[in-house]
Amino acid sequence: MSRNLRILLADDDESFTLLVKRAVRDQPNVASQCELHCVRDGTEAVDYVLGRGVYEDRTEFPSPDLVLLDQRMRQMDGSEALTEIRKSHSTRTLPVCIYSTSSQDKLHELCYSKGAAFCISKPLDYEVLGNKLRLIVEFARSVLELPRNN
Repeated sequence: MSRNLRILLADDDESFTLLVKRAVRDQPNVASQCELHCVRDGTEAVDYVLGRGVYEDRTEFPSPDLVLLDQRMRQMDGSEALTEIRKSHSTRTLPVCIYSTSSQDKLHELCYSKGAAFCISKPLDYEVLGNKLRLIVEFARSVLELPRNN
């Protein structure tokens, strides 16, 4: 049996972060397959992904398998964080999903051009959020070869 999918969520909206945590917990197929780690902005997300600063201890802060970035954050937005993540050779292929309340095609094009695996509208409805999380987790598990638990 392979280990759980490690997801990093970066969002400065505490209420949305709590909603995501609840949606993960309430989706049996998601909760049983995932570990969710949360940070408050793009700068923290980059540090977490690259294992810098307070996130240096990989035992406490394991490398994520999938990153969910809010596009609109006060300190370094999602596309800026994605640019920084893609600069490192070790994270060039890390699946990153950027979400936003905006559904502008130009934003989606920008995110895809910077290497996003997904760009989706920020789901504000709890049921829609749960369904999107389930689909993202299913996709990530299907394309990633996660090491086995020993």
